[in-house]
Amino acid sequence: MTVKETLTASCKGLRNSVLKIRLLARERDLSAAEKTYIVAAEHNDLYTLATTARKSEHLLPDRDGAHLRALYSAGLVGRKDGRSKYDELKARAPFGRCLLCGNSEIGSLDHHLPKDTLPLYTICPVNLVPACGKCNQMKGDRIGATAGQRTLHPYYDRPGQTGRYLFADITSWPVQFRIQTSPEWDAELHDRVEYHFRTFKLAQRYAEFCISVVTANQWLHQKIRRESGAPALTAHLQEDAEQHAGTHGINAWDTALRYGLADSAWYVHQGVFESP
Repeated sequence: MTVKETLTASCKGLRNSVLKIRLLARERDLSAAEKTYIVAAEHNDLYTLATTARKSEHLLPDRDGAHLRALYSAGLVGRKDGRSKYDELKARAPFGRCLLCGNSEIGSLDHHLPKDTLPLYTICPVNLVPACGKCNQMKGDRIGATAGQRTLHPYYDRPGQTGRYLFADITSWPVQFRIQTSPEWDAELHDRVEYHFRTFKLAQRYAEFCISVVTANQWLHQKIRRESGAPALTAHLQEDAEQHAGTHGINAWDTALRYGLADSAWYVHQGVFESP
């Protein structure tokens, strides 16, 4: 989806014909900004783009900034044609999960670069990330004091390409989640992954998410443990983890949980019989 599509759809039904013509005339500017955004994102230059654009906006505010921000809420979210594009963007998230925490139900689209200070990216599809309400609120409208103090952009930042980095340690309840830095990450990516983890309080939230998953599977785990012994349960847990990694990704929180259960001697021998 392109910004031209979201602009056209958002302007449909706009009763103020003069404003409609004015906003549609900005298509060239919005498309140019979209191309700049994509190039910057692909080269990890979004922070430079954001800070530069913020300074420019402060010195010379976009003449249509307020209208573009209003177009997002009234046109893309509020009117029929725009809403179809909005819902299409939300529906692209795998398994209907928030792309920022990886679990909660999607409630809205988060502006990766904030709309309040960067109006040209207000309805730009690549800047709109399906997110749950809690993550959207936690992230806020900040750009970051440094390049390392930024949340990850799920469309462009892929720290998991180098392998597993999310781990679950299970020696008792609750489950303890942690980030294990990959040697292939540079310092900035390391800082950003850690910052993302802290900003959305993922260690705490993942531990809470675990309760329902563990509870739902414990009856089967207990049955395997009683009837076939600890080695059979470990084998089952390992297979379950590998299957889940294949469908949901190796760094999904519930994949990390399953690997953590498979690697946990405490769970196999004791924890399987204890409620989380």
